[in-house]
Amino acid sequence: MNVEAVQACDGLASAPWDPDAPDRSQAVEFRDLRAVPAATACQAAIAQVPQLRRLYFQLGRAYDRQGANQDAYQAYRRASDLGSGAAKVNIGILYRQGRRFEKNDKKARSWFREAAETGIPEGMFCYATAFDNAIGGASDIAAAKLWYGKAAERGTAKARDALVRLELNGVGTGARCD
Repeated sequence: MNVEAVQACDGLASAPWDPDAPDRSQAVEFRDLRAVPAATACQAAIAQVPQLRRLYFQLGRAYDRQGANQDAYQAYRRASDLGSGAAKVNIGILYRQGRRFEKNDKKARSWFREAAETGIPEGMFCYATAFDNAIGGASDIAAAKLWYGKAAERGTAKARDALVRLELNGVGTGARCD
């Protein structure tokens, strides 16, 4: 195995909220991701270690950053099939946004549920936003509180903020998963 190839992909494309990221302090925010070098590095890493789910997720992020959403979906789907909760979140986001991709809020909500059930806080937050803002189904204040609460317990500050807004104003806080 070429450790350098894997480290290059990790250094260029890992997400700070992905529990599979080897070093979250070295992770890259989506807006700062340099897509072309990241995609190249992650493709090389996958050629070396095709069973490592985080590499497919990171390749998906690189494609996603480029706006190549069909390619992003394929990479995220492979990561999801290998058990990546982070990939499930990002597939839900692709369906939610619908940019150069199928817009389908019901599918987005379903993917957010799958991500939440893996225990990933970002997935819990996204699933809560679906209940909060009637994405892909009816609003449900109890379910929104439950999932925001679970995400907040795991340190997700934006979930704590949304929970406060939900308590003050009821559903429809406008909290976004993206």
